[in-house]
Amino acid sequence: MNDKLSKLLQLNKGITAIIGGGGKTTLMMTLAKELAEEASVIVTTSTKIIKPDYCKTLFNPSAEEIKESLTECKMLCVASLHESGKLAAPSISFSELSKLADYVLVEADGSKHLPIKAHADFEPVIPKEVNQTIYVIGIDGLGKKISEICHRPEIFTQLAECEIDTNLTSELLAKALKKEALADRFYINKIESEQGWQAARELASLLDKPVLGGNLLKGEYKCLS
Repeated sequence: MNDKLSKLLQLNKGITAIIGGGGKTTLMMTLAKELAEEASVIVTTSTKIIKPDYCKTLFNPSAEEIKESLTECKMLCVASLHESGKLAAPSISFSELSKLADYVLVEADGSKHLPIKAHADFEPVIPKEVNQTIYVIGIDGLGKKISEICHRPEIFTQLAECEIDTNLTSELLAKALKKEALADRFYINKIESEQGWQAARELASLLDKPVLGGNLLKGEYKCLS
């Protein structure tokens, strides 16, 4: 589990969108810190996020201001200020951002801190210039009622063809994820035990894209498929 997460995810330069359930913000931070060791990185959002505390934030800067800041530090947040106090999408285009830094990481989804997410027609908000999309899944959602652990459970149950009070299984989750077909790669987060690893491996075997798993807060991750 000692390889860098960015390497395991085979992250390409350009824009990466991060979507799905709880853990997106931690994944973005982990990747940004890794990548900034050797490259320039911009973190931002196409929806709303809390202001990061691990790097400097510029509010609606010009391209020149971004260039100047990236000569002083390799990692930068670029955003606008939402009336809620959170950060929102920047005024500068994602296409322009991709010309200013080696990597642009975009948190492109909201899940209300729940481990599982289904998407309405207007979600996720993935920039058209994206190179890859990483879908975060919380393993702690398995075995619990869909109504309790899923954001937009009514949409999930349509995708999985089940009832809203059904306990979530790997089969139901894989069915919904494959129908949505939004991801290039999956990251299964919050694995705490051997039972969790077994559940993650079972889920990975049912998905049709590369899957990694681990625990972001503990810095643990490895390939599952």
